[in-house]
Amino acid sequence: MTQSSGATGRIARTEQARYGAGEADLTVMLAAHQAFRRDLGKLAAAAAAARAWDPARQDAVRAGWAVFQRQLLVHHRGEDAGIWPLLHQRLAGQEAAVSVLDAMEAEHARIDPLLAAVNQALGFGPDGRVPSAGPSPADAVDELATQLSQHLAHEEREALPLIGQTLSAAEWQSMGRKIGAQSGAGPSFVPEFFGWLLDGADPGQRAAVLAALPAVMRVLVTGVFRPLYNRRPRW
Repeated sequence: MTQSSGATGRIARTEQARYGAGEADLTVMLAAHQAFRRDLGKLAAAAAAARAWDPARQDAVRAGWAVFQRQLLVHHRGEDAGIWPLLHQRLAGQEAAVSVLDAMEAEHARIDPLLAAVNQALGFGPDGRVPSAGPSPADAVDELATQLSQHLAHEEREALPLIGQTLSAAEWQSMGRKIGAQSGAGPSFVPEFFGWLLDGADPGQRAAVLAALPAVMRVLVTGVFRPLYNRRPRW
């Protein structure tokens, strides 16, 4: 997730975020947030008809949901293991900032069991069947969507400005590379990430993300990663 400086704020519909006066370019981070929101909408539509899925529909939803979970896990793990600890170190003694960082970690912890609940409600748990009793798939998805949407908005409103004010462009680029290479991401993570990130993105978002990348990465994203990602039906 390598980024360069100068493109901050190009992603549409993120006016609630403040970026601070620093050099860190948050374009790709904000695009990832938009992609999570996009997938929550697709998940809600799928869950509303979960008990009427045919095998092909179930397979497509399972594939989209697997990507969503994988991307969210790596995103949150990268923040919890790298970004928030570094900001804690830099901002130690600033009570308001520390409170925001603590809240980010606590919100992540609340989201994890909601993912498990959706897996169970959609029949992606151990028995592989949509349960006929218990919380409906739509209710489980609604709770996840509510909590994650609130978290993303909170992060954009209060945590991302701390990144913008605290980290240099070089530090942010390094952090992006570490997140993409972290244990559990795997060699296919970066190609999947960019295919997922730009799936259904409007032209403005697509242009902003590509402008934030080095030239060689732009070629890979448009010529290799996106076509590879689009081979598999999802949602």
